[in-house]
Amino acid sequence: MPACPPLSLYCINLIPTETYYGATAHVELARPESAFGVVVSRDGLQRYQLVLDVAGLPDLPEPQEYVLWVMPLDLDPVIRLGSIGNGHFDMGEVAFNKFMLLVSLESERGNVERKGSLVLRGRSPSSRLEPHDMFQVSAFVDPGAAMEEGHHDHGSTAWPPPAMHPAITMMDAMMTLSPDTDPWLPEHSDAPLAMPRQVMRLADGDSITLHAHPVKKVINGRSFSMLGYNGQIPGPLLDVDRNTTITVTFRNDAPFASSIHWHGLRQDNAFDGVPGITQDPVLPGESFTYKVHFPDAGMYWYHPHHREEAQQDLGLYGNMIVRAPDYTYLAPASREEILVLDDFTIGPQGNVPYGKDAPNFILMGRFGNQLLVNGEVEVHLRATQGDTLRWFVTNVSNTRTWNLSLDGHAMKVLASDLSPFEIESWEESMAIAPAERYIADFYLEQAGTFAMVNRIQSLDHTTGVFFAEVDTVGWLTVEPSAFETPLIRTTKGDVTANIRPDMREEISTFSAYEHTEPDKEVDLLIRTENLPPLVDWILKVDQTWFPPVEWSGTMPMMNWSSTTNKVDWLIREPSTGRENMEIDWTFALGSVEKIRIHNRRDAQHAMQHPVHLHGQRFLVLSYNGRPTTNRVWKDTVLIPAGMTADLLVEFTNPGKWMMHCHIAEHLEAGMKLAFLVE
Repeated sequence: MPACPPLSLYCINLIPTETYYGATAHVELARPESAFGVVVSRDGLQRYQLVLDVAGLPDLPEPQEYVLWVMPLDLDPVIRLGSIGNGHFDMGEVAFNKFMLLVSLESERGNVERKGSLVLRGRSPSSRLEPHDMFQVSAFVDPGAAMEEGHHDHGSTAWPPPAMHPAITMMDAMMTLSPDTDPWLPEHSDAPLAMPRQVMRLADGDSITLHAHPVKKVINGRSFSMLGYNGQIPGPLLDVDRNTTITVTFRNDAPFASSIHWHGLRQDNAFDGVPGITQDPVLPGESFTYKVHFPDAGMYWYHPHHREEAQQDLGLYGNMIVRAPDYTYLAPASREEILVLDDFTIGPQGNVPYGKDAPNFILMGRFGNQLLVNGEVEVHLRATQGDTLRWFVTNVSNTRTWNLSLDGHAMKVLASDLSPFEIESWEESMAIAPAERYIADFYLEQAGTFAMVNRIQSLDHTTGVFFAEVDTVGWLTVEPSAFETPLIRTTKGDVTANIRPDMREEISTFSAYEHTEPDKEVDLLIRTENLPPLVDWILKVDQTWFPPVEWSGTMPMMNWSSTTNKVDWLIREPSTGRENMEIDWTFALGSVEKIRIHNRRDAQHAMQHPVHLHGQRFLVLSYNGRPTTNRVWKDTVLIPAGMTADLLVEFTNPGKWMMHCHIAEHLEAGMKLAFLVE
């Protein structure tokens, strides 16, 4: 039986005790079926489907049995997973940060407590991050560096530092790091105060102007120089019907050259908004006119595609909702809320600057320490008991993956980027990566006030300790209904009502591609040069284990100080050795091809990558070789660290397009390629 690959992130070798020396076993940590690219609990715990393979165990007389148990490293609770033997077993799902697996020989069947002798044992890959595995760190640790209020003032006027996370341990030597570029921040004392988003309901043939210019935004009582479209953060919501075409004049009075990319739209290549591929950048003071066509119903968004790590982060983003008037896309809901998720970085002296000539925060991307929904610290939503509340959610954060939930409610996930799902599935929370969109319904059976919460499990890389972060980002007030019995359209148990026969029929026509070899194959990895020795050493220590997703900015100094001068993020084609824009791909118009993407576990700093394809749509066929069973047309997919995803791309839109990581800093560090459809 093949053993797990060395230092695997998704496999555990079970080691036999001396009595059972001839036995071999390993457990695959498979991805449970989910609507989302990363699968976590409401509390942010990583969920795994345990798939066990065993050989060489002696046969047992009745009533003895071998039993697999799971437990956290503190051994409480101990959970029976089931009876096993030689062969292949699906042992169900677990959700722990770190855990241990034990196989025991029980004298009686059905024991709910482990009493028998130990047969096999193993620990989760994450347990390699125990502090005793990193004893060298103790020479560098300064526990006092984690300040009480979460900030650390280095006394630097040239580069004010990022906020230090209050729950992590920092090293004295880290405090000497600084980006190797000059800082930049917008400064516009006379800029108008940013307004809330406004809705622009548009008809076919309408013309509008989107004007990027400086604004002042008040966050928690402090004023910040930011940017907005038409003076709004988020920018105007463009509300259109499917197959509408509008004209948009973009006026750029932002301090950077810019453009507008119409994310997810399968429209004319000339108006995709990518400087260097479809247009020249729009310089400050200049304008550009886009013809924007909306062929697919759903939720989309627009943003710059030049120095977007600064411009987008400062407020240049907005949504487009494309409606199908005949309700073929989604059934109607009682109430809709369009939610834009973002974060913002605030240090002791204000907004943390951006690199002037070279972007920084390149290792992990710029994590903000203030979460925002629709540009606000908290949103307040209202509904009535018995309503079907529909959320249209977009994540515009530079790098943060959210895990959003509504207390007291599960959500029915209806659709993602470009289509409904085959099955409208129930989830406890929404794990949404940068640039993704999801649409979900909540059935409001009870009156009351319910919190909207982002719950994640963060990792202190120095000590190897996980800790929970819980941020309340809004409130839903559900008023009592005037009716004695609220009318709920469907329930979790009504499985038949959750199937979309139209989507199942459409997507089933592509099932034959599940078992074909990939047409293209790429690796995702990183290359660094001349990093400070301490940073290089820390990256080597970190390679013992990488979390599937980095949920929070718990490497603040080394991330903040890293720039594009020393770090390149790479898409590499293994068959040719070509990287990023050197890759030369051409696809025939109308073809359907499989692209296999390996997010390399052996990268110097492996982490998740939300991969976006412009102008086309794709299905995610599998993760780590296991087929998905509930598919949806996507334009952006989150690929966790160490995982391989197979994408089936439908090339229906001619022109030269881009594929890239949608962590804004990774894109600026070169993680992109261009492909031609003709």
